[in-house]
Amino acid sequence: MTFWSSVFLLSGMLLTGCSWLTEKEGEVYRLQDMQVLPQQQWYLEGRLALADERDSISASVSWRHRLYRDDIELSGPLAQGKLVISVAADLVTVDDGDTRKEFSGPAEQILSEQLGVAIPLNAMKYWVVGMPDPDQSFVEQVGGFLQAGWHVGFREMQRVNTLVLPRKINAEKDKTKIKLVVDQWDLS
Repeated sequence: MTFWSSVFLLSGMLLTGCSWLTEKEGEVYRLQDMQVLPQQQWYLEGRLALADERDSISASVSWRHRLYRDDIELSGPLAQGKLVISVAADLVTVDDGDTRKEFSGPAEQILSEQLGVAIPLNAMKYWVVGMPDPDQSFVEQVGGFLQAGWHVGFREMQRVNTLVLPRKINAEKDKTKIKLVVDQWDLS
């Protein structure tokens, strides 16, 4: 075998080996593998896209969940258009940096009015960790579940410490679509 034949054969083997490595299948969503988080708090950073027939929003998202409070920060490209939403019981605070407004009532209704797109926030705090909302019935489906008319799918999972948590989540109901990509989890 000539030198160039050997180089060609070795290059082909290396390229084939690299393709095997890059095609390694990640974690797959299975409801029975999901666990209620051992602590009552978590934090995530990622990207969020919301759309319905009237409007759409794309933003970076930081979400800190605690037992009785959620703080969600949305920011547009290059950190422009920052919006901080805090939800505690029936009190919702929306701060755009210039104006801070407080609202009393159901968080989902208030957020729909303020953002222009319906967000099932009460259920989403469970969905983002791969679980259906325990206060509502659901139907398990391949790769996700159906709950309150929402098709919730988990396209990609990731290992965080000893847990498997969602990385890519899609939720769709009628003409409303939600896509969340979680880039970082903090479970402390």
